[in-house]
Amino acid sequence: MVIETSPSFPVLTAQSPLLLVSQTPEDPEGLIRNAGTAAFVAALWEQPETQEQLTSLAERLGPRLLLPEQWGQVLPQCGVLISSSVSGGSLSQRLKEAAQAAPRRCWLMLEWLAMDFTLPCPSGTGTALQREQLSTLLDAYPSFFDEDLSCQYLHFADGNTFHMVLYDTADTLARKAALAREAGFAGAVIPGSSAL
Repeated sequence: MVIETSPSFPVLTAQSPLLLVSQTPEDPEGLIRNAGTAAFVAALWEQPETQEQLTSLAERLGPRLLLPEQWGQVLPQCGVLISSSVSGGSLSQRLKEAAQAAPRRCWLMLEWLAMDFTLPCPSGTGTALQREQLSTLLDAYPSFFDEDLSCQYLHFADGNTFHMVLYDTADTLARKAALAREAGFAGAVIPGSSAL
């Protein structure tokens, strides 16, 4: 995958020595020690063990600490991770609004999207697909590009059940990164290697 990177819009991967990815809550001292010389720490926690834990990390790491949106918005000294995956609306508009709410603090979290949505889908949440499942569907049905979501899609019927599958390619991920750059994001993070 080729995603344009520059000093003004770095793209950090989990394999980069500049990024430490923490998937589960850790002791602030241990996390800071593990960060070593990493320029950024992405704390991808659904829930910190305590608010004090998060506050302590924010005080120590400041803008080096990149947090999921729900936590980054309450700690204005930290970077805010905004997901590249949306299932409705306009990704471009979503990124512009996020950048306005947290100028130069937003980082795009590039996540490979492969979801099957049973229609109608009022929750906006689908079922994650494995690469093999997606490959089987791609062999069976034509796919199209959705300008608003900035991803590929296909649709099919399974008996009386209708499905829409949204998925990313290298090109759609590069497009999402370009939209984030245009919106004024600080950079992009690719949290894992297996997904992309």
